[in-house]
Amino acid sequence: MKIRLHEIELGTSDPKQSKDFYASVLGLEASVNQEQLTVFDSGTGGLDFNTSTHLPSKAVLTSFLTDDLEYVIDRLNKQGVQFEGPKQSHLGMKTIEFKDPDGYAIKVNQPTEESPDWLKV
Repeated sequence: MKIRLHEIELGTSDPKQSKDFYASVLGLEASVNQEQLTVFDSGTGGLDFNTSTHLPSKAVLTSFLTDDLEYVIDRLNKQGVQFEGPKQSHLGMKTIEFKDPDGYAIKVNQPTEESPDWLKV
């Protein structure tokens, strides 16, 4: 099984203010600039840093990519970790979601045949 960090997403109530902050203070450049989502070039290929209204303000979501979601599900079951899914996600991926011990949201995605090649682990 392979797994890698895919993205860190911060929920924002003001996408423009958030985008302007990271661009002006840290000099990050947006690779995707939509009304409700900004994806910044993190400086590390395959790792995204996002701000969006997809999450509540001040929420943090950490996403991973894997080539074997069933293995991850089996590990979570063995550890007694409750999760939601698997379900279809964006870009043709299957996903599960759960919380870490501090309540942070974790998502593990597995690309499928329909997913773009750049997502495949």
